[in-house]
Amino acid sequence: MAYNIIELNEKLTTELRVLAKEMGIRRPDAYKKEELIYKILDE
Repeated sequence: MAYNIIELNEKLTTELRVLAKEMGIRRPDAYKKEELIYKILDE
C-alpha cells in the first residue's frame, strides 16, 4: 500500500515502527519519527 506523508505524520511513532518492520525495514527502533516516515515513503 502506498502512503503519503500526511497519513504517516498522523500515525504514532510506535505505529510507524510496526509498519516499517512489516515492510522489511531493518531496525525501525533506531529511527526517529521523521526518519521512519521517509524510509517508509522510499519503499
